[in-house]
Amino acid sequence: MQQRMPGTVSLLYVEDDPATREMVTNILRKNGFNCIVAEDGLQGLELYRKHTPEIVLSDIMMPVMNGLEMARAIRTDFPEAPFIFITALGDSECILEAIEIGVTNYVVKPVQLSKLLAAISQCVGMIRLKAEAQRIKHLEAMGILAGGLAHDFNNMLQIVLGNVSLAKKQVGPDSAAFIYLKEAESISNDARSLGRRLGTLARRENGLMQKLSLPPTILYSVHAALSETSTTASFDLSPGMPQVMADKIQMEQVFSQMTVNAVEAMPQGGKLEISARVSSLSLGSGSLLAPGDYVCISFRDTGKGIPAKNLPKIFDPYFTTKDMDHNKGRGLGLSVCDAIISRHGGHIRADSPHGAGATFTIWLPVAK
Repeated sequence: MQQRMPGTVSLLYVEDDPATREMVTNILRKNGFNCIVAEDGLQGLELYRKHTPEIVLSDIMMPVMNGLEMARAIRTDFPEAPFIFITALGDSECILEAIEIGVTNYVVKPVQLSKLLAAISQCVGMIRLKAEAQRIKHLEAMGILAGGLAHDFNNMLQIVLGNVSLAKKQVGPDSAAFIYLKEAESISNDARSLGRRLGTLARRENGLMQKLSLPPTILYSVHAALSETSTTASFDLSPGMPQVMADKIQMEQVFSQMTVNAVEAMPQGGKLEISARVSSLSLGSGSLLAPGDYVCISFRDTGKGIPAKNLPKIFDPYFTTKDMDHNKGRGLGLSVCDAIISRHGGHIRADSPHGAGATFTIWLPVAK
C-alpha cells in the first residue's frame, strides 16, 4: 500500500516556458512536493489565493503579469509568504526589486538543479522551524489546560471512590444498593483512566525512553484491544525492523487507541490492516519532518471513513462525533496520540478516501 509523505509541503511553481515548466515540475514531484503549476503571474495569483501553498517558486519575466507584480499582490494579503525567484544573471534591477519585496531566495538562470533544490530546502527548513514553534505552543496550551483539569479531577474522584468504598461496607453484598455502588465504582475507575489521559497531555516529558522493537508492541496492543470484538486484524510487520527510541507504555497506548478507533468505525465488524516499513526522508524532500530514517506504521480499517470536513479537526482536544455517554464522546484519544507521537519526534496523519475506510499513519524516527 502506497503511503503519503508526512506533512507534505505544497509549492506553487509559476513558469511560462512549457519545456522548463514540465522538467522542473517532474523533479519537484519526484522529491515529494505537492506541486501546483501556473503559466503566468495572474494565474499564479489566483491559484495562490485558492490553495495558499507554503512556498512560491516563480520566474520573473512572464506575460500578462510578471513574477514581481504577482509577489507584491500576494504579499498584500499574505505578508510572510516565502518566495524563490528564478532570474537571468544580468538582471540586477529585478534582483534588487525582489530583495525589496522580501524574497526568501533566488536562483540564477540557467538553473542548476542542485542549487534550485538547495534553495527550496532552505525554505522548507524555515517552515519546519515555524511549524515546530507552533506545535510546541499548541502542546503547551493543551498541557496547561489538561494539567489543571487532571489535578482537580483526580482530587474529586478520590473523594468519590473513598465514599463509595465506605458505603459498600454498610450494606450487604446481595443488596440492590451494593450492586449500584459497584457500578459507581466501576465507572469511577473508568474516569480515573480519563484522568491519566489528561495527565499525558499535561506532561511535557516522556517516561522511560528506551530502544524499542515495535512489532511485539504493536501485536500485543492490537490483540488486547481486539479481544471480544468482531474485528479481525492482519499484519505486515518485518521482524528485522530497526528499533525506535520510545516509551513502551505510551506506544502501547497509541497502538491501542488506533485499534479502538478502528473497532468503533466498524460496529458490524470488519478488517483492520496493520503494516510497517522503513521510510527515508532526504534533505530535499517535501516533508516537514527532519531528514532521516523513520519507521512508518499504518492502521487501515474498512469502515465508512471520516468526512472531509472533519479530517483537519480530528486531532484537536475534545473534538468528537461520538454519542455523549460515560464511554464515548470524550474527544481525547487522538489528541493524546498526537501529543505522544509529537514528543517522540514523529508525526501522525489521517487519510480517508470517500467510502474507502480510514488510514492512520504514524512516523517515528529510527533510533541512532
